[in-house]
Amino acid sequence: MGRPNKRLQFLGVVAVLGLVVAVCMLVPGSGEDKEPPTLPTRPKAEEKPADPKAPPTPMTALPVELKDGIGRLGDPKSTVKLEVYFPGHSGCGSETATFADRVYRANKGKMQVVFVDFESPGGSKYQGDSGLHCSGVAINGKQQFEVKTASGDKRTVELGSNLGDRWDEETFLLALDVAFREAYGTPANHELPAPKKAPQNTAPKGAPPGTSPKMRPEGGKQ
Repeated sequence: MGRPNKRLQFLGVVAVLGLVVAVCMLVPGSGEDKEPPTLPTRPKAEEKPADPKAPPTPMTALPVELKDGIGRLGDPKSTVKLEVYFPGHSGCGSETATFADRVYRANKGKMQVVFVDFESPGGSKYQGDSGLHCSGVAINGKQQFEVKTASGDKRTVELGSNLGDRWDEETFLLALDVAFREAYGTPANHELPAPKKAPQNTAPKGAPPGTSPKMRPEGGKQ
């Protein structure tokens, strides 16, 4: 036999190597063409729906105990009467009630204050008889007053809302001055005492969360 052709042997080796390379390119290697690993994610906490049986946020403790939705401060025969209307199931009107108590303490002996929870049977009837609606205050049954400011300008004060909405402390006292001048010939006292500190929670054991402690009626005992 003749000696093998070296050129043919070289071409054969090249062909074999080319075939091996082609096969390696077609077959994915370790970790190639695979999706990158993902870190485990913590499941989101499920949002619990509001419990319809949960007790609502109560009205901030008032300076007087309500009886059938109505609480009174001062002499019922006083010529100037301030009425505060609020929904008892919530805290809406708490700031208004606190402000009314400060006004009363500054003018004690010359006015009365009536707190009315219009969601109670008695309070609803009281408000209906007055012809007023929703939260707000009234002085001697009126919610609109023509007043004169310190600069001499005239303006209308609308009290059919809570403190900070359509009226503020200054404009309310101007309206109160109108009622005081009609009753006593002098304006009301504008030097209001500081708000009382919030009482400690003395709700009885076993009472639902958020229960407000009952306040001591004026001049009486718990």
